[in-house]
Amino acid sequence: MDTSHFEEFQELVFSELKSSGWSWGIGKYLEERSLLLRNYPQIVSEGRIYHLGLDIIVPKGYKLHAPISGVVHLTGKEEGTGNYGGYVVLKHEGADGFFYSFYGHLNSHHMVNEGHIVKQGESFAEIGDGEDSGGWFTHTHLQVITEKAERMGRMFHGYASEKDLREIESLFPNPGFLFRY
Repeated sequence: MDTSHFEEFQELVFSELKSSGWSWGIGKYLEERSLLLRNYPQIVSEGRIYHLGLDIIVPKGYKLHAPISGVVHLTGKEEGTGNYGGYVVLKHEGADGFFYSFYGHLNSHHMVNEGHIVKQGESFAEIGDGEDSGGWFTHTHLQVITEKAERMGRMFHGYASEKDLREIESLFPNPGFLFRY
């Protein structure tokens, strides 16, 4: 399967979900994905093959609701197949300072603007498809990014290398605490 063909990839993922009886799915945190990433040299060439977020697989147009309150830090669209497409980054205050929650593969006609305060439970984005999803099947990539990772210029790294795993919690902690279903 050539994962760079959106319609084929989408059909494969959603037929698997349907046959399993599920209407949604999850791609795991720190899952090794070298096979899945083989068509995306911008990631593989750097050895970044460990997934840093949760992929929450849902249909196009599905609305996302803020798991906790935050301020819209960034919105935009990362162009190119294999990239994020539309994205929203929320900034949150935590016990140890600030951290960011990143949501990729979204409709690039954003529902919110930078500086907007998003309250817990408020709808702030919709799942995109095709170019808005970076060519990936319809889902959102949910990732936590620490202040340290942001200062290092790693806001848009959705995958880590093996050497990053030694300090993964200080850069990209498990986002599971933000996911409610």
